[in-house]
Amino acid sequence: MKMINMEEKYAENLKNILLKNTNIMQILKALKAIESQAYIAAGIIRNTVWAHLHDQEYALENTEVDVIFYDVSDDCYAENLEKEMSKIFPNIQWDITNQALVHTWYKTDTGENIAPLRSIEHALSLWPETATSVAVRLNAMNEIEYIAPFGLSDLFELKLRWNKNLVSHDVFLYRLKTKDFLGKWSKLKLID
Repeated sequence: MKMINMEEKYAENLKNILLKNTNIMQILKALKAIESQAYIAAGIIRNTVWAHLHDQEYALENTEVDVIFYDVSDDCYAENLEKEMSKIFPNIQWDITNQALVHTWYKTDTGENIAPLRSIEHALSLWPETATSVAVRLNAMNEIEYIAPFGLSDLFELKLRWNKNLVSHDVFLYRLKTKDFLGKWSKLKLID
């Protein structure tokens, strides 16, 4: 009997959840057509999975969708990409960020600059919660591929864990309160 690797099972579950979500698939297809190197990330993935695991529906209308890409040579493409995506999906708020340029504007909560990010994976490895650090796109074969530097276990095991690589614990607690994670999803476990 073959032992199933949990990370592989979670990856398959992620793909199935996203494939069944018509809105997310439309976004992924449009994004691939406009910028094949861009990913949807953060809350759209986390909230979709957590809602699914709570037998809830996660509505994308009037919500923010994070899109990330990495291009060291481009400082205005994010704005153009946002305009294009807004034409197709006018009821979605877009937060489109070139991760190669985050160091030019991002400051820690103590006011310090950060070093340039080296890649999408490096950027994700600094995000506030491990379950938020997931990005998804369609590849050249129109298959869902993802980047998750901490894996998918916290996401699927409903663990809300602070990622101490960049943000302070105070920032994590602020996000916990303002995003009302525990109020929205009662099965979440706070790993503090």
